[in-house]
Amino acid sequence: MTDSIRIEKPVVLPKWTLYVPGASYYYQRNYMKGTAFAALEIGGVYLGIKHKQTLKSNSTSPYYNYPLFLGLQAFQTEKLTNFKNQLEVIKYHNPDFRYHDISEKDLYLAPFKLENIATPITGGMVLLAGVFLGLEKHFEKHTISDVEQMYFINRYISRNQALAAFGTTSLAMSWAAGVGEEYIVRNYMMPLLDYRYGQTKGLIFSSVAFGALHFTNMIFAENPDFKSTLLQVGQATVLGFFLGRDVQKRGYNIGPAVAAHMWYDAVLMLGSFLINPEENFLGVNVRFGIK
Repeated sequence: MTDSIRIEKPVVLPKWTLYVPGASYYYQRNYMKGTAFAALEIGGVYLGIKHKQTLKSNSTSPYYNYPLFLGLQAFQTEKLTNFKNQLEVIKYHNPDFRYHDISEKDLYLAPFKLENIATPITGGMVLLAGVFLGLEKHFEKHTISDVEQMYFINRYISRNQALAAFGTTSLAMSWAAGVGEEYIVRNYMMPLLDYRYGQTKGLIFSSVAFGALHFTNMIFAENPDFKSTLLQVGQATVLGFFLGRDVQKRGYNIGPAVAAHMWYDAVLMLGSFLINPEENFLGVNVRFGIK
């Protein structure tokens, strides 16, 4: 006779913690993480509201308010613990349910682990980003060496400072998108759809949903470009399909997909500034030196 392993029922986080900055960690008495995330969330939203007009008047992009976007991304990242909690509850009641029970530390570090970077999905996504940048190179009017200053939040800064600021902002936004979107779509939504409808339908439904989520980008646009948004939605749907299929083939290991997503975005964002600074991804204004 063998003793069965008794699995302790997970404590369900209250729904209100999903809407209050830092609350997901405060409720679990992890006050340091709660305070850190709350500061990032509230700080980003505050800067975005405070400098909205100056950011708008010094940007050529409809998605000019990157401080606000960063604040919302921090909020999304914090709330991943709520999604993890829901997955644990589902697994408790449905032992055959499959998803990646990845730790918070491993999730955050996933884009930087060699085993996730040195994969076909990450290599393919980075290569695709490189192709897009190569096409953008044809529209280049100035090189990065021509840049003298760049507008950042509320003032112009030097080129070297601009490279550091733009690079840091690009990496932060890319990291948050890779970690947050992959966990929610490929580790929460897709496994649930797979469990209910089978992997084929689950992959298709989750890919379409992932693409449709990019319609929310129009919220940040003063004058939404529907044609460009539709193109982005279509592209995200196709890329979401390949990311989801990779996760399914790996037994729901989302590590490579997180890395692929982050580095695809990072290469596009930082590359746009290096290759064609006048048409950079964030649309921030740049000043060029006189030759």
